[in-house]
Amino acid sequence: MPSHPVLALVCGIGSHFAIDAIPHADYPLRSISLRPRSGATIAVNRSLFRDLIVISLDAVVGLTVAMWLYATPTAALAVLLGAIGGMLPDPLQLAHKFYPKEPLRSLQRFHKWIHTKRRLRWPEAMGSQFLFVLLTIAVVEIVRACIQSS
Repeated sequence: MPSHPVLALVCGIGSHFAIDAIPHADYPLRSISLRPRSGATIAVNRSLFRDLIVISLDAVVGLTVAMWLYATPTAALAVLLGAIGGMLPDPLQLAHKFYPKEPLRSLQRFHKWIHTKRRLRWPEAMGSQFLFVLLTIAVVEIVRACIQSS
């Protein structure tokens, strides 16, 4: 979708929810609970800094890999917006913690509903997520080859 960056953003957001429906493992956040009525507040401490480093590293690595694999001069904006869209629902959960009103309330309710309730242990989670990434790359390459041959 190189010529449709807004569509790439929307597809990225949609892919986040589709992927969340697949059993996987999430790394734990130690500084905050995203449960609506947990009463937890954010404290400036070692756990908060650890979480910020892990989240930032995750985002930077994800954006870098997406740009490295798929960005061309004509597709760079669409790839960037698609990747940002894929990450966006998680920070919106944090925004909901501070502003639990619409439309964030409905988005959080949907996010919790679609998110798998089955958690995988780390060894199987890493394997399944690695296979999912390889499958995604393969599908993108097949689609790319089909488009180029048309």
